[in-house]
Amino acid sequence: MRQQQPRNWLMALAAKALKYFLLSLAGCTIAYVTSVVLEISFVREVVVVILEQILAKVSILVVCLIAIAVISESLRY
Repeated sequence: MRQQQPRNWLMALAAKALKYFLLSLAGCTIAYVTSVVLEISFVREVVVVILEQILAKVSILVVCLIAIAVISESLRY
């Protein structure tokens, strides 16, 4: 039997996206601090490129997803 999706599936999706975004941000922070302490310049440059290129765009998408979820939940009730 197929499980029904909860009524607030968009809010759950937004929360999960925010969770994994913050986990990836924490992972990049740990990798950057470790590379600074161990003086590994290659890893530091890769982490900076990831933060500038990928996570900046993903952060905008996550904020938009949260805004859409909040607006749709407020309009529903």
